[in-house]
Amino acid sequence: MPESWPSLIDLRDGDEFEGFYVVRESSLQTTINGRNYIRLFLADASGGVSGNIWDASRDLFQLCPAGTVIKAQGVVESYKGRIQVKVTRFRPAGAAEVERDHFLPKSRRDAGIMRDELLTLVKSVNDPDYRALAEAFFHDPGFLDLFSRAPAAREVHHAWVGGLLEHTLGVAAMAAGFADRARINRDLLLAGALLHDAGKIEELTVGIGIDYSDRGKLLGHLYLGAEMLSRRAAALPGFPAEKLMLLQHLILSHHGRFEYGSPVLPKIPEAFALHNLDNLDAKVETANRLLDAIPVPDTRWSDYSRQLEVSLFSGSRPRGNP
Repeated sequence: MPESWPSLIDLRDGDEFEGFYVVRESSLQTTINGRNYIRLFLADASGGVSGNIWDASRDLFQLCPAGTVIKAQGVVESYKGRIQVKVTRFRPAGAAEVERDHFLPKSRRDAGIMRDELLTLVKSVNDPDYRALAEAFFHDPGFLDLFSRAPAAREVHHAWVGGLLEHTLGVAAMAAGFADRARINRDLLLAGALLHDAGKIEELTVGIGIDYSDRGKLLGHLYLGAEMLSRRAAALPGFPAEKLMLLQHLILSHHGRFEYGSPVLPKIPEAFALHNLDNLDAKVETANRLLDAIPVPDTRWSDYSRQLEVSLFSGSRPRGNP
């Protein structure tokens, strides 16, 4: 594989490009004149861009299904103020040409620093039972390694290597600050914030892209997280049943509503707090990434976001602001 080629985030209108990209989406379409073309969504570690292969055949379409890596060349175009690519030539990449990490977005933060911050928060849990349970997870090198590399989602927020660690830190840091100023059980809330998405290490898989495991599709990370809590607590002699129940309630209710996947609704103050802090961190990061993705410097509005249900105004915000 070549040492470097254009990152998708750096492409500008009129640029010619050539490089290796993963096909996230692919569909065979027909123009109003009855001519076939392939609609693609190409991605690398920097992000993704829509593209077209004109005058395409069904045989050509079979060479670029979703999930494959292709070597593509073409030209960048601006359409309705948005960057897209016209692929003029491509071929499937050989196995020796594919390096997984090139196609996976990564956290902008240093993983080692984030792990240190996480362990500091674990140490700050004063309740000995909740601290022991948090340590059973995060003092396990195998779990911590998986947790540090895992994404927090497939597409929506923190959907990159290290995203789960980054998101958990965001929620837990806010939980610690909020609990110090609220009439609330600080240690329960903080332990819940640290562990609320632990099930995602089993729900999501990381290969050329991010996808769901069979257990993730069938059970979901809320159930998987509550199950993991039961297993870890069972290994701690005399762990109080009610404390486990309360912590599991935080895990199972943190999406806040039935239609968002929670099997139960928040029923204690700490659960309401965790749901809203989790939602706040996710929504702000979604908004920031949407603004970062504005491709044309003088474009003042983002694309419409299904998650946020609005387009965002960029104003004077610098493009790519961390």
